[in-house]
Amino acid sequence: MNAAEPLNSFCVDLEEWFHICGVPTPFSDPSTWDDAEALVPHDVEVIVKLLDEVDAKATFLTVGWVAAKYPDLIRRLAGAGHEIGCHGYLHRLTYELTPDEFDEEIRRCVELLRELSGQPVATFRAPGFSMKRECFWAYPILRKHGITIDVSIVPASRDHGGVNGFTRDALLLNTKAGQITLLPVSVMRLAGRTIPFSGGGYLRLFPMPLIKYGYRQNHREGRPGMSYIHPREINVNQPRLQLPWRKSFKYYVGLHTTERKLREVLHTFKFTTVSEVVKSLGPLPQFELVGGDIRRSAG
Repeated sequence: MNAAEPLNSFCVDLEEWFHICGVPTPFSDPSTWDDAEALVPHDVEVIVKLLDEVDAKATFLTVGWVAAKYPDLIRRLAGAGHEIGCHGYLHRLTYELTPDEFDEEIRRCVELLRELSGQPVATFRAPGFSMKRECFWAYPILRKHGITIDVSIVPASRDHGGVNGFTRDALLLNTKAGQITLLPVSVMRLAGRTIPFSGGGYLRLFPMPLIKYGYRQNHREGRPGMSYIHPREINVNQPRLQLPWRKSFKYYVGLHTTERKLREVLHTFKFTTVSEVVKSLGPLPQFELVGGDIRRSAG
């Protein structure tokens, strides 16, 4: 590890193995969730042990339903110094919600997480990275509920989201409800394309030299990396849902490699919470919402 390299953020999208977006499954209806096998407590412990090996802290972006089911888990994570963030209450895609529905999702989730963790709960990630251009209306709502950092935007094409052409660097967005820092998910340039590399299926699919190349490309440009993982991704024995082949490939390929790769990434680079990374960035360029789009502020 090079001491001069930027701090990187480590995010755990704290959801259950059946929280799969965009396709119907036997667990599409939240009323069925209590009937499903519970894997989160076990899988989170595996991730925490990996973090403990290098004395790293993470941001656990938590589905409200998961927090309600496992309140002691949230208390333990917060007590161990990890950051608790919001991932919506019922893991619903942002662009499938009305502003009023989104408002209620965030209110309900944030209030519960603050009660359980004793933390401000100021960081948010949209389920499925579903913060598309057409739902930038969500930012004033997030800020109204005390969210000051968003890690939802992928500046590349992807399922459920992705904002092609969006900046790769952090920015400060001025909204009518206040300022919110946008910290985009890490991407790299490769063969003329912009692609994610640092978490989820990309971590499982890509060889380690390519993953390290992505981090170092960002570091050379003075930009922190962002790793992210879902608890199910370190569990090779998780139940398999009948999914369309593309979705099945994305969710289940390479599960046997996840723990090994996470350990190597954690031992190679330095990681901390999203909030700590934002604190390390210094002054950020200011942007504003104009006609539903995000544009650099004049002057």
